[in-house]
Amino acid sequence: MELLNQAEDYIKELYATHPHELLLFHNLNYTNKVVKCAREIAVKENFSAEDLHMTILASWFLNIGYLFDFVGHIKQSLKTTNKFLTEINYPENKKEFILNAIENVLKNYKPDNEIQKVLSDANNAIFASEEFVLWVKYHRQERNYFVKPKITKRNFWQNINNLLNEHEFYTRSAKEMFQKGKNENIEKIKLFLSEQLNEELPKNNQMIIHELQAEIEKINQKVEKRITSARGYDSLYRITARNQINLSGIADNKAHILITLNTLIISAVITFVYSQISDVQYIEIPVLLTVVSSLFAIGFAVIATRPHILPGQFKMKDFYEKKTNLIFYGNFYNMNYDEYDRAVRDMLKDQELLFSNLNRDQYELGKILGRKFRLLHYSYTIFLYGFIISALSFLIVLFLI
Repeated sequence: MELLNQAEDYIKELYATHPHELLLFHNLNYTNKVVKCAREIAVKENFSAEDLHMTILASWFLNIGYLFDFVGHIKQSLKTTNKFLTEINYPENKKEFILNAIENVLKNYKPDNEIQKVLSDANNAIFASEEFVLWVKYHRQERNYFVKPKITKRNFWQNINNLLNEHEFYTRSAKEMFQKGKNENIEKIKLFLSEQLNEELPKNNQMIIHELQAEIEKINQKVEKRITSARGYDSLYRITARNQINLSGIADNKAHILITLNTLIISAVITFVYSQISDVQYIEIPVLLTVVSSLFAIGFAVIATRPHILPGQFKMKDFYEKKTNLIFYGNFYNMNYDEYDRAVRDMLKDQELLFSNLNRDQYELGKILGRKFRLLHYSYTIFLYGFIISALSFLIVLFLI
């Protein structure tokens, strides 16, 4: 533990004594993240005390080379690591092991051992970060400071997209911790790529697109009255939601009335009429008709008001592709709060995504409402015709037979 503290102090001293204002990505903050992830993964992988010690030690020096030479950072990381380990008289065989691990990870070679797997996964854990997009932007700015020619946004996002799709986590623990977040960031990068592609269209094509959009806008203004204010949006969704909730309440009340009424009818038939069956010939038929029609009416009314249980989870991919509704509780009540919070924040940042969720919420409420009234229609129809037929059959039995 004392050696690890020495290594930490050594690295922090290097950052403190060397100018690094242009290192927006490969700075001390990033190194701390790598060390933290390396420690966490190694512990979950049940590393021995010695392997854990070597893994954390290597993670401190993994990216220190960027401080001295951005292009030749691998050589500088190995040089700095070798200097420190030599000064503290670190065992030669262990020193060579750590140097080899750092070199393999930085050169993106396939890991030869478990320590290299952990170092690689820790160094790439940023792929699953909620701030991944921001870190990537820092990385591009940093790269353009030190490397010429500068890389365009389009090419840079394409490289990141390729990197994410080709990359894989090596340890089981890293896959459990980071794979889901990485997949979500892949979806975000796809959105950035599509935006960049639109921005980089040839100017002539953009002029044609703008002209077509202007013509479509003029046509739309003539054939429809557009809602242009925030108050208009608010009023539209508020009134629609209120009307649907009121109609749902009306449907539930109608179902309750029908259930109560038919329950009373069945009770009355069983209690008062059934005792007279032996005295009145053929009364079994109207009694049976009454009970059966009432049971069917109750059944459809109960189905109409029965809650529909949803899984309470959604895939982030479906959310960004506007295939799910984040507003309705049935789609998220079984989710992890961090995922839900991230999705809500992204939705509030994207107006199109927000309107898509609002529209889908109104649409799904309308479908539920339509199902309720359809079932109630069946229930009332059965009740009406069943009541008429039962009443006529009672009259036939009592007066004609």
